[in-house]
Order: sequence, then structure tokens, then C-alpha cells
Amino acid sequence: MLQPDLLRRRPVRPRGLLVLSATVMLELVAACNVVRIGERQLVRKLERRGVRSESVRLGDANVHYFDGGEGPAVVLLHGFGASAVWQWHEQIGPLLANHRVIVPDLLWFGDSWSKRRDFGIDYQLEVVVELLDHLGIDNASFVGISYGGIVAHELAAMHPERVAKLAILDSPGRSYTAEDLAAMLQRFAVSHVGDLLVPSKPEDVQTLLELGYYKPPKTPRWIHTQVLDAMYGRFREEKTQLLEGMIEQLGALDQRPGEVTHETLLIWGEHDSVFPLEIGRRFEAAMRGRARLRVVERAGHAPNLEHGPLVARWLVEFL
Repeated sequence: MLQPDLLRRRPVRPRGLLVLSATVMLELVAACNVVRIGERQLVRKLERRGVRSESVRLGDANVHYFDGGEGPAVVLLHGFGASAVWQWHEQIGPLLANHRVIVPDLLWFGDSWSKRRDFGIDYQLEVVVELLDHLGIDNASFVGISYGGIVAHELAAMHPERVAKLAILDSPGRSYTAEDLAAMLQRFAVSHVGDLLVPSKPEDVQTLLELGYYKPPKTPRWIHTQVLDAMYGRFREEKTQLLEGMIEQLGALDQRPGEVTHETLLIWGEHDSVFPLEIGRRFEAAMRGRARLRVVERAGHAPNLEHGPLVARWLVEFL
């Protein structure tokens, strides 16, 4: 009597079941990227607050941004690394109470990109101004952290009429020097800043966490792998070129035309190892009374993430 194929197969031994289960679990973890799931949850949270996710073509550029709220406009510019929603999710809600909040992904981050292979700061400025024009915003306050802070500062210098107030987090303005860069490379024992800020392997993600946080969260290696895929899998070459362009320009920013004369709030992590607090104090002095420096205790390079509610409160008070 013929038996069905299933019954004729040899039984699977317990060890084989364990191996099979482990393989299935690994495949499920790979398919369910917790970083991407987390980002979708943040977007849904914003949507419930009436913040829309939009994209627009501006010349050669495709720009993704969030837009919501009513009142005077404020634009939040993220730093080097993740897309905008990750870096500002704790500040958007409080600011929505009295402002129209615009949160763009800068070029080569998140879902923003361009056919134009221009990686200088001026192209970022050009696209941000075109976004303001597209949204019908003549004048807005700007908040920027790290790389986004450099973009915000230069926009205020080059297009002062488009900026109301300026808030800069852990970003050196035009106070950075070649000596500062050399000291940073020596601190982290790297020959190029790209080795630090554009991770290529999972352990590099842990290094980034240690840069951003005074007390970095403990995360397993498989999370680091997913962060690498979700946040640095796209536009990796372009991010590297952006970083190279920024470093080339940082030491010469003080030679650019224009001057920032806007009322400015500087927020700095007490233990920032990328742009140490001494640079923040130098930046405040260079503003000749137009800036106020506030220091976030027990914070690294990303106080907006490590002490989100405090930073949100300071921004609301200032704006």
C-alpha cells in the first residue's frame, strides 16, 4: 500500500527542529526591521497630530518633509545620520501648539535626494529656500543640530530676510578651526571623520551611540545591524561626499560673506565629544551679545534625544 509522501519522510529530530526554528527566527528578524517599524510608528504618531508627510520635486531634487500646525513657521534641520523624524520627534509635538512646524529630510537623508551631484552646503541652502518658496513661507525661525545647525547658520548669514530667530544645537557656526578638527580626529584615533560618522559595520553603530549620548543605550548587535541597513544602507556614498564637503568648508566658513545678526539660542551637551563645549562658548562670544548659551547637563552630542522634553521646553520658551 502506497503511503503519502509526508508519512514516508523521516521524522525530524529535536536538534533539527531547533536549527529550523532558529533559522526561521533569524529570517523573521531580518524581515521585521525594528528600526523601520519604529520609524513608521513615529510617522503615524505625527499623522495623528495632523502633521502630513509630503514630497515635492524642486528642480533636480526630490525633497521629503513633514508639515503641520498653525502659527509662525519653524523649520527643524536634522544632523548627520538618521532621517529627520528620528531626531526631532520629541520636539515636534510641543512646538505644534503655537507654530507651523516644517521638518525636512536634507538631501541624501531619509527620502530626499537629487540628480545633481553637488554636495556643498550652498546646494543644501538652495533647496531649503526653494522649499520655503514652495510652501509660501517668507520668513521662519530655524532650529538645527550639528550638520543641520551649520546649514541653518549659513542660511541666516546668506539669506537673513528669510530667518526670524535661530536656535543651534551642538554645532560650531563659523567658530570651528583646523585645530578643532585635528583634536577631534586624535580623540577618536581616526584619520578621517567619515570613519567616525558614516558607519560601515555594526560595531561602528555602537561608537555613534557613544558619541551622541552621555549614557548610551545598551542595544544588541542585531539592532546595530538593522540600524546600519535602515539608516545608512541608502545614499552611503553621497553621505560620505557630503561629510567630506562639510569638513573642507568648516575651517573656511569665517571667510564666507554675510553675518548672523539674529537673536540666537545655543543649546549644548555638557559632554559633547564631537564639538566640545569650549567651541560653544567660543561661538557665544563671537555673536557679541546676540546669542545665549544653555548647557544640558549629563548630555552628549545629541541632547535633543537624550533630554528631549527639556530641549523642547527651551525651544518653546525661546520661539
